[in-house]
Amino acid sequence: MLHHSSPDNQPKFDMIESAGTGYHYLFTERQYLIKLIAAPFIIKFVTILILSLLNIPQGHYAGNIALLPSIFAEGWLYAQVTRSFLFNERWPVMLSGEKDRDTQKLNNRQTCILAAIITYALIHLAFYGVQSLMYISEEDFQNLALVSAGETLPEGTSVSFTPAVTALIILVTAIFWFPLLWIYIAPAANIYFKDFYMTAIKQRLVFKMIACYMICLIPFITALSIVRGFLVTALAIDAQNLSSAEQILVETITQFTALLIGIVSTVAMTEGMRGFFDKNKNTNTEKQNEE
Repeated sequence: MLHHSSPDNQPKFDMIESAGTGYHYLFTERQYLIKLIAAPFIIKFVTILILSLLNIPQGHYAGNIALLPSIFAEGWLYAQVTRSFLFNERWPVMLSGEKDRDTQKLNNRQTCILAAIITYALIHLAFYGVQSLMYISEEDFQNLALVSAGETLPEGTSVSFTPAVTALIILVTAIFWFPLLWIYIAPAANIYFKDFYMTAIKQRLVFKMIACYMICLIPFITALSIVRGFLVTALAIDAQNLSSAEQILVETITQFTALLIGIVSTVAMTEGMRGFFDKNKNTNTEKQNEE
């Protein structure tokens, strides 16, 4: 159930409170989340492990295609998290026993979750497309090193500036595309895509959303660095030359942490945006009750 706006009835995106809500949800729902995380984690872990063993970079188009099943699984996870946070729904769904009511509920839920999964997958397909443009091959690295050292490139070789130009465009246009990274929340929350995006733009929430995400991200990155440092020291791991067993250990920790970050940030963005739609949701609820 959606709730609260600010005391003066003017909604606001409180990035500290939103991030705190994300962490609180992760802690209080930890038992339920472990059940949800299992499938996405296993699928992505196995995929990335195979890519690593085959020496296929994740930024390469072949690696991106191989990751598609795990992307759909992640979309399912974050859609379930959004529904759980906003509407207190659980998977599997508990039914009331009333056929018409349960059918309507299941149809609505199925439509919302499917739309969120497809949206999440499309976001990542676009991301992987941009990532492919920014991919720098080993040959390009060597050529860049020669140019940086002031040396002349061998005849017939050149340096591609596509990655640099792409990165510059991404940086300049961040205010427009960053809200799109979270637009999968909209269908899961029964919100129109246009309303979600235009609210973020018109209310100038983009920088707050970026700051909120950083608050969600930095503690996990810090903890991950500490854990990796401990493992390298305690187990005498050579970080530059990992064995198969060491690679499995590192990938397990990294991918599990990435899913936790996704859960916390999804809830945080949902909490930050929900206040802008409380009025409409409450109105719809009142109309349903009157009927």
